[in-house]
Order: sequence, then C-alpha cells, then structure tokens
Amino acid sequence: MKNIIIFLTFSSLLLAASCGKENTNPIDTAKLNLSFRATYGGEALILEQKNYTYKGNPIRFTRINFYVSDMAAVNNDGETELAEIQFINLTETHKTQVDAEQGTVMTFSKVPVGTYNQLKFGVGVPADLNKTNPSDYSTSHPLGADNSGEYWEAWDSYIFAKIEGQFDTDGNGFDGNDISFAYHAGRDNLYSPIKLDNSINLTAGNTTELVFELDIKTLFSFPQGDLIDLESHNPNGHGAENFLIMDNFKRALQLK
Repeated sequence: MKNIIIFLTFSSLLLAASCGKENTNPIDTAKLNLSFRATYGGEALILEQKNYTYKGNPIRFTRINFYVSDMAAVNNDGETELAEIQFINLTETHKTQVDAEQGTVMTFSKVPVGTYNQLKFGVGVPADLNKTNPSDYSTSHPLGADNSGEYWEAWDSYIFAKIEGQFDTDGNGFDGNDISFAYHAGRDNLYSPIKLDNSINLTAGNTTELVFELDIKTLFSFPQGDLIDLESHNPNGHGAENFLIMDNFKRALQLK
C-alpha cells in the first residue's frame, strides 16, 4: 500500500511538472509592418503639390484619411487579431515623393508565426464602436479627442473616410472659378468589410513588410469605368457618391 501511495504521489508530481512546463512554453512571434500608400492610376499620389488628370482636366487632392477596423490575419487555426481600430492619415504622409512611397506604416511587433491565407478588416467604424463618441476614449485613442474632427454630431457617427481636393474645370490653373470637392462618408450602412486572399508567411524573429495601395482614381470610378461627375458636385447632397466611394475600397485597395 505504501508503494502504491509513493507511486501515485510521484506520478502526480511528474504530471504537475509536465503541465507547468507546457503552459510556460513561449509562442514564437514575428514582426509585421503594414504600409498604406495612395496612388492615382498607378502613380504615387502627392497631396497639394502635384496635379493629375481627371476627365482631361487637372485635379489635385488635399486630404485623404480613413479608419480601418477589426484587422485580423486568418489561417486554418482561426483568426489572429491585429487591431481593433486604426486611423490612416495619408494627409500627413503624402506631402513629398519620398513620404508617399513609404506611406502610413502600422507595426505589429508580436504576431504568432505561421502561414496566413487571408487578411480581413473593415474600412470605417463598426456599428458597436460607432455608437460611441470621442469623450468615451483617451485623447490619443484613434476615436478620441485628437481625432474629434472625424466625428459628426449631426450624424451621431464617426466620419469613416474623407477625400478632398480641387478640380480645374477650365484647365487654366486653379483659381476661385474651380470646384473644391469634399467627400465625407459615415454612418453604419457605409461600413465596408474587406477580405484579401494572400499567402503570408511569418517566421520567428523576422519582419514581414506588406504594402497596401489605394488607387484614388479607382475609388472615384463606377464599375464600368466612368468617373464621378465632379462638375455637378454638391457638398450638401452626395450620398450616392459616398456610398460608391466606400464600396469602391474593395476594388481600389489592393495588397501588393
């Protein structure tokens, strides 16, 4: 009987030691950098300083920013959350050629290693977070007071994306006769979920760089290729265009 008790006690100690060791094994991780860059017809987009061609006339952009949320990398084991919400402010990172080629970079330092076959996220603010307002967060939070200009009280909604610029309708240079356009999209029904099927292999101790390119020309295009009519732009009533732009993120934002 004594031998049995000793054996059982020894076995319990081995099991406890084994479980303890199993629970403390570190998970191998890798560093993942995601770069968001704006282009126009495949060319790096520089805000304010450079003109592009839109329906044969010059166009320039002065502001491009948007929210991305519920970011996750997906493999056969499920989803690995990367970020709940982030504010992508291309307005600050696309003022020179060098900066535009780098874009806005997000770094995730400890992503579990492995092969992922999909990245998923939404452009905009999901409904559960869109019920909140900047006062619910710390100042520096993407939805906090530092970005209070991205919240519109009249909508009770965050502004999911802002794209602003000027269109030279007569081709004689930008002046007071030309069109200043501003597309500000928000409210729950404009949230745009995106899934990108790409194989991504993360290995321990290494950094993987991924580049997202957002083609603004595609963002302003109908599926058949026609461009939004900026000459009839109405700053107080362009719900259809906002819906088109938000839906176009699925076509315009590509992983390179």
